[in-house]
Amino acid sequence: MLEALNRHPWRPAHLHFMITAPNHERLVTHVFREGGDYLDSDAVFGVRSSLIANWQDHPPGEDPYGQHIDRGYCTLDFEFVLSPSGFGAGVRA
Repeated sequence: MLEALNRHPWRPAHLHFMITAPNHERLVTHVFREGGDYLDSDAVFGVRSSLIANWQDHPPGEDPYGQHIDRGYCTLDFEFVLSPSGFGAGVRA
């Protein structure tokens, strides 16, 4: 079926997040790697421009917390916004 639709089963590189805070709705989302493969053809159509960010590559060495890391790693600077509890559909203030 995928071949007939000229599609593939692959997803772009992404990280999943579940973020909670007191008095706020739980946020479950993902962030895609800028410039990654399959951004324009995600198998589940989950890519939004607001969810694409630059993952910063770092070589082995000292991490941001002062610990030594033997292999390269990535960091991500991304702003998540949480909705206050009770702010969903059908709720009146």
